Amino acid sequence: VTGTWMGSATVPCTYVPLEGFTQQTLSWSVERDSSTSTIFRRDGFGDHILLSKFRGRVSVPKHSPGDASLLIEDLEMPDSGRYTCQVIWRSTDDRVITKEVTTTVKVVKGNPSCSSWQLPSSL
Repeated sequence: VTGTWMGSATVPCTYVPLEGFTQQTLSWSVERDSSTSTIFRRDGFGDHILLSKFRGRVSVPKHSPGDASLLIEDLEMPDSGRYTCQVIWRSTDDRVITKEVTTTVKVVKGNPSCSSWQLPSSL
C-alpha cells in the first residue's frame, strides 16, 4: 500500500466471519527498524490506541463484520513499515483460531502541483 504524505491510506484486513466463533481480539502492529510495536487493540473492553503518535489518526470499522482494515490519516514519513493485522476468535468449546495478514506501507512525498504540469508544445 502506498500513501501520500499528509494524505490517508487504508491497510486491508478482511476475513469471512466463522459461524460459532466470536472475535476475541483484533490488533494492529507495525514493524520498523527491526522493532515491532502494537498500534491498536480491540477487545472486550473496547478500542485502545497504544502508540501515542497514532492517536487521533487511526481507526478500524466497528460495525462491518469481516472488515478489520486500518485507516491511517495525516500520514507521516515514519509511518512507512510492515503492518500486521491479527484477529483471534474463540468458539463456545474453547477452540481458538488466529489469522494474521502483513502489508507493507510506503509513505511517499507527493507533489500534486506537478502532476498536471506539461511542457509547452513549442519545445
